[in-house]
Amino acid sequence: MEECAKKFKANLTLCAYIMGMIDTHCHLELMKNVDDVVARCRATLRGVVSVATHPNDYEKCLALSKKHNGFVFMGAGVHPEYVKELDTKTVEKAFSWIRRHERDIVGVGEQGLDYFWIKETYWRERQKELFVKCIELAKELDKVLIVHTREAHEDAIKILTKNGAERVQLHMWGDSSFAAAIKDNGWLVSVGPVSKRSKKHQNVARDVPLEQLMLETDSPWFGGKETHGKLIGEPTNIRVGARVIAEIKGTTEQEVMETCAKNAEKLFKIRGANHA
Repeated sequence: MEECAKKFKANLTLCAYIMGMIDTHCHLELMKNVDDVVARCRATLRGVVSVATHPNDYEKCLALSKKHNGFVFMGAGVHPEYVKELDTKTVEKAFSWIRRHERDIVGVGEQGLDYFWIKETYWRERQKELFVKCIELAKELDKVLIVHTREAHEDAIKILTKNGAERVQLHMWGDSSFAAAIKDNGWLVSVGPVSKRSKKHQNVARDVPLEQLMLETDSPWFGGKETHGKLIGEPTNIRVGARVIAEIKGTTEQEVMETCAKNAEKLFKIRGANHA
């Protein structure tokens, strides 16, 4: 009986910490039945940062953040993958929208470099130019710079450092060789479900201090999988990253959840729901 009571108390404690988690990077505006998704999130999380990466998605994401004020927080930017699609005039219109709605957003992004999808030198240079402009915009508005980097980590670090990027979230960062630069600059890395299968992301979680880590899902893209194989493309799967970090750092899930949530609230200057 006493053992059951201990287990019950432990489960209650874990549930309390789970409700304290914040998904610092997802895309609610791209999800089907989003109200149902948010309802499930409210039952288990403290808050969600939903990042609109294309101007066509800004208004929908804004509406979600207003409807779920204090729980859904918005980021807005131009994904580097769209560098060929969006001309200079369209990008400037996007920046104007962001400036007009600076009180409605907590971050600029996701911005950065993507050499996986963009192979041509010309377009990679355009990505770099756009990245610099986004760093300047984030600093101007005093917002978090939400950084996307794929197969371009060295160039991204150089640009961030040269341009004095300050409040930085390195979303799903996958190169531990730059851990020293990340620590020295006080940037934060968000760890998601991909870390369960990616050694590179596990190494990042190992080498970056817990005080500079956050949790994310990047859902619907990287929700993880249930035991029967169905993709869970929503923020409720955020514990995957927490488990990976806890195992690597030899600490508890509770410690990871609590610390990562505090890190997120400090970086984004937010106070999520269910906050004690």
